Amino acid sequence: MDAPPDEVLELIVRFTASIGDVTLTIDAPRRTTGLSLKQLIRKQLPVAYTSRRLRLIYAGKVLPDTESLSASLNLSFHKSNRDLNQNGAKGKQPVRGSTSPPPIKLYIHCSIGDALSEKELADESTAAKAAEQGLLTPAQSASIPIDNARSTDDGERDTSTSSAPRGFDRLLTTGFTATEVAALRTQFLAILSHTHTPDDMPTGTALLALEDRWLDNDTNNGGGSNGIGEADGEAWGVDDGRTLDDFLWGNVFGFFWPLGAIVWGFREEGVWTRRRQIAVFTGILINLVFGFARLTS
Repeated sequence: MDAPPDEVLELIVRFTASIGDVTLTIDAPRRTTGLSLKQLIRKQLPVAYTSRRLRLIYAGKVLPDTESLSASLNLSFHKSNRDLNQNGAKGKQPVRGSTSPPPIKLYIHCSIGDALSEKELADESTAAKAAEQGLLTPAQSASIPIDNARSTDDGERDTSTSSAPRGFDRLLTTGFTATEVAALRTQFLAILSHTHTPDDMPTGTALLALEDRWLDNDTNNGGGSNGIGEADGEAWGVDDGRTLDDFLWGNVFGFFWPLGAIVWGFREEGVWTRRRQIAVFTGILINLVFGFARLTS
């Protein structure tokens, strides 16, 4: 019996660095490995990042290098959910001609690490081809050399029997080093600085909770409003009410109280978030436009 056709997978890759989301369409996820996905991502990255070490994270775990995306992303589960949603929607609509099902849309995170040497990049490319060949010939997959893949993943299958870690510390059990986790946390805090002042920057358990939400929310919500790469604080699990407050009050202060807002709000770092400072400048510009229009009318 022929195998069922492969599901089309639409992957939205979100980065820990200041890079926009990358959308990739995978036509054959059963024959595409984690290493192959890294090769595809590298082609979409800015030149400064093409030779960096990449870690692909889904549901708080590192994607295996040599396993198919169909298995590592559990596409059968997502296909069932999509079909259920489609059937529910069709029950409320008139029946029309049969159409092909939409692609399965998933969000994954990509951590960008240190620079790789030319040899390491070549080894990764070779290992990607070997892993794909292993999927085409399952009986021989056990003999396919994958030592090169380990050089870019540093033992991602190691597990820990200690108490469950929280936040980005969870990644330590999936092959991340302490240095990589620290770098990821630094990038995370840099993004949070756009939506928090130094006085209300989350720390301790509050910070760990935000990190957990960042790792988990895209899986639970299908990449909803809390995924990385969306506007400002929403990208890191911050309530969008804070975003509206910053833009509203920033524009109000800038429009009605421009000089006072500049003197008071910009007298030292941390009085206002960077987003509110931008909104103040927007309000000042609107004030100037109205003033100029009134003078010329």
